[in-house]
Amino acid sequence: MRISRVLAVIAVSLCLGAAGTALTSCAADPGPTVVLKTADSGAGTVVVDADGRAVYLYDADEKGTDTSSCTGSCQAAWPAVTTTSTSPEGKGITGRIGEISAGDGTHQVTLDGWPLYYFDGDTVPGTIKGQGIGGVWWLLNPDGQKVTDIGR
Repeated sequence: MRISRVLAVIAVSLCLGAAGTALTSCAADPGPTVVLKTADSGAGTVVVDADGRAVYLYDADEKGTDTSSCTGSCQAAWPAVTTTSTSPEGKGITGRIGEISAGDGTHQVTLDGWPLYYFDGDTVPGTIKGQGIGGVWWLLNPDGQKVTDIGR
């Protein structure tokens, strides 16, 4: 912990030294943020956000895409999982966590190349009501693969 504080002081000092007293040019780095973890569900071990809310992939997206296919009314029912961090992390996740631009200054979280979404019908952590809807919305396991077991 002490090393982290020392490094933070050094970073601030370097920033002040480079910018004089004009702090406006020294933006805070949001740094890594744990945004994903795992939880047990009726469909097995699945990926959830830091608060325990299930996240989904959308078959209409292309794995590895840099844009979401869910727009307009789709976004109302399936909002993107977003973060302000450019280096999101996970706990218990073995797939590659990343991000793509969400277009509003935030970043949509991805897992193994899949943009991630919430289902608006999952109102509390632990619910997986979005699983399998339309045959295109799926939970993910920790390595980023879709889970096809309905589990409800």
